[in-house]
Amino acid sequence: MKESILSISEKTFILSALSETRRLDGRKLDEFRPMKIHFGSDWGCCIVTLGQTKVIAQVSCEVQQPKPTRPNEGLLLLFVELSPMGAPHFEAGRQSDLAVQLNRLLEKCIKDSRCVDLESLCITAEEKVWAVRVDVNILNHEGNLVDAASLAALTALSHFRRPDVTTTGEQTIIHDPAERDPIPITLHHHPVCVSYAVFDKGNHVIADPTAIEERVSEGQIVFGVNAYRELCGLHLGGNAPITLEMVNKYATRAAKRALELVTQMKKALAEDLKNRISGIEVGFRDCIDSNNRLSLGKDNFQIQLFTPDFKKERAKRASNIDVKEEKINDVMDDSSEDDSEPVIVSVGKGSAELVNQKKQDMKLRRKRKLQNDEGGKEYDVDESSSSEESDNLDKESEDTRKNGEPMSDSEIQVVAEYKGTENKPNENKVIANIELSGDSEEEETVLLHGEDLKNGSTEKGRGRCPKEEKMEGDEPHSRGWYSKPTW
Repeated sequence: MKESILSISEKTFILSALSETRRLDGRKLDEFRPMKIHFGSDWGCCIVTLGQTKVIAQVSCEVQQPKPTRPNEGLLLLFVELSPMGAPHFEAGRQSDLAVQLNRLLEKCIKDSRCVDLESLCITAEEKVWAVRVDVNILNHEGNLVDAASLAALTALSHFRRPDVTTTGEQTIIHDPAERDPIPITLHHHPVCVSYAVFDKGNHVIADPTAIEERVSEGQIVFGVNAYRELCGLHLGGNAPITLEMVNKYATRAAKRALELVTQMKKALAEDLKNRISGIEVGFRDCIDSNNRLSLGKDNFQIQLFTPDFKKERAKRASNIDVKEEKINDVMDDSSEDDSEPVIVSVGKGSAELVNQKKQDMKLRRKRKLQNDEGGKEYDVDESSSSEESDNLDKESEDTRKNGEPMSDSEIQVVAEYKGTENKPNENKVIANIELSGDSEEEETVLLHGEDLKNGSTEKGRGRCPKEEKMEGDEPHSRGWYSKPTW
């Protein structure tokens, strides 16, 4: 099956996104995908995942004759296989150009850099040596196979244990792992590959390219670097112009990335060895997920054109939502606690009311604030009313008795107008005090005049008469609160 053709629209879209320093998966230009390492139950078997790219490596060994030119050294063989499991256009049993290129890059990075001590693999000079074989299989192809394959091969070699050998004269005994512990392979250093893709004649260079970015790119730079910042190999592919300054710039970044990968690899090896010594069961069971591992089960292509600033803003908004939910929960908890603790408040003579403690505290605070604002005057403010209405009501209800004592909330003063002396020609006189019960809905403080007593009779009898209603003679009734027989 041939590889699908990439349309011009897709190429233009990727190039326009790179011109705005954006990538399809939301990463920065120099940002790498996360790397994970999982070990199998056998020695020298591991799976390395780089984003959606997955590679498995298996190391095995056998006894062979050495090369005539190097009789004291063992053999190291590297093989890369591209199976149809990795991508639909991979063909089984056929060496494609990509497989040959990957095989050569791994040999340059690992074998030609002589990171493996081949002399330690010698059993008998010119007769018997260990031949170590590394098989790398691509499980899923989502770009940058070189980095994943190199780290998988290096991790498998570091994890592998060969059987112990005893030589007595002409007899060579290979001990079973149950008799003697197997021996690890000696590695002088740990080189890994770090890849970059070049676009727009070298104007844009990105790290860890995906599959679609590799197909659009004009060139490729692959560095083989170890943890000591030593350059073990360099590969320049494609037709993009690459300058010396560009190579020096990205070689420094590749050395930093190599140190991170080697540190992560050593940490994973130490953890696996600790689990095996402790008797904990190890294997691929914990890392295999059928919903994520099957390459052909679903479409793995994702577009996330989110800039880093947008990611930070989205995380900030999510944190604000969590804070608001916590505040709402706290308020609900406080209200439930306040409802369970009511208090008794007096409402006039012979009556009381059960109110919420929190509401009562708020009411008292408002009364104190009004008292301070008006120079010592105290007002009773209803919590349900607005502040403006409360101020108007309090100013109208500020009345005192004739003897100077403040009247209660449940009393009404009846005032009559009479002719006084020369010094006081007109004066209002309190002629009665009416006390209402605490349950009355008409419990108000009203100032009545003599005119109200004379013209208090209405068609409605003893009820309240609205101001808009006209009486006999088409003259509006001025007050008309209560009729004469009431008093």
